[in-house]
Amino acid sequence: MDDDDFDALYLDLMKEFLADATPTQWLAVATTMNYDGANALLDWMGKHPKLEPAVAKALYWYQQPGYFQHYAEEAKVPSINRAGWARIHALAQRVEGGKLAAATIGWDPANDLSSPTGNDAHPGYDWTSEAVQASEAKWQIPAFMLTAVPGTQPDIYAYVDDQGWEEGMPPHVRQALDEAMEEDELDNED
Repeated sequence: MDDDDFDALYLDLMKEFLADATPTQWLAVATTMNYDGANALLDWMGKHPKLEPAVAKALYWYQQPGYFQHYAEEAKVPSINRAGWARIHALAQRVEGGKLAAATIGWDPANDLSSPTGNDAHPGYDWTSEAVQASEAKWQIPAFMLTAVPGTQPDIYAYVDDQGWEEGMPPHVRQALDEAMEEDELDNED
């Protein structure tokens, strides 16, 4: 199975799963997936009508907008990263416009419990600390992207551990991908 076939299967399986997934499962995908090579899924999630504010902000911060703050415009971003530039700006516009599903869960970019720190005083990772200081930034992360989404923040760390997720995938998706790869290897041996 070549990379394109694997990526297409991964995208189809994840879209099928997310179509009926809970907000907690959406957040689990956003906060535990491997972002390398997941551009198609990120684009799909960012445009989906079920996208809630918590997931939108998690997708935004997990794509490291601080990196993009070093570039004044998309054309100056290295070509390999331009899709990320467009994606984070589209997410910010969607959040600002309120074109999201109603919030049912919370998430705090300054205290992301999906990425535990082990520090009782500040138990979650502070994504906002990655924002580039004003004097060095070519543009500022919008203030509304720095704020928490009110509501209970699910314990994603425990959820994915309890459910057996790997790299943002529920077990049935990981199993289907593994089986497809094994089948392809067997076909290639014949």
